Amino acid sequence: KTTVLNVAKFGKNVVANPTIGPDFVKIEVNNASLLIMEEGGRSRTRASRRIYYRGVSGLIFVLDATDRERINEVRDELLQLSKEEEFQNKPILIFANKQDLSNPMSSDEIQEKISLTTFNENVKWHLQPACAIQNEGLREGFQWLENSMAKKVDTITPVKETIDDLSTIKHRLMSLWNMGNFKTLWSKFF
Repeated sequence: KTTVLNVAKFGKNVVANPTIGPDFVKIEVNNASLLIMEEGGRSRTRASRRIYYRGVSGLIFVLDATDRERINEVRDELLQLSKEEEFQNKPILIFANKQDLSNPMSSDEIQEKISLTTFNENVKWHLQPACAIQNEGLREGFQWLENSMAKKVDTITPVKETIDDLSTIKHRLMSLWNMGNFKTLWSKFF
């Protein structure tokens, strides 16, 4: 996920630490300015992420096309997201990443295994094969997302307001995180 963002933002992969909790990145892709919340794939905070859904214009989901062992988890996660009220009538871009590695799942195999055709009919999705590290498939995926979001421009919360809201939430969460008592409390639950 981080590689997709880094290549989209910088044109190349940048060495980064694993993502823990939500991280917000603003990137310019094609003709669109996107504010993206990145979350670690095995993050314990995924259950609390609903607070970030308000005002979203779309979703980018990155899956490892070589990881057949976790494909059922991916299916369950995508089906749950497709049922969320905030994603109704919003585009979901699914990058099937790591196409450069040996034996990746084909688009047809992924569609079958994660049951994309059984998604809520109010959710518009697109499966895009990609190799983020080689910048393959990213432009096409982001172009689809941009076009899909542009069709819904009349229902989008103004971007500046959304960025300000998310920035405020991030700073408040970081302030809480930096407090020693919160770290102790957090460790008891997670």
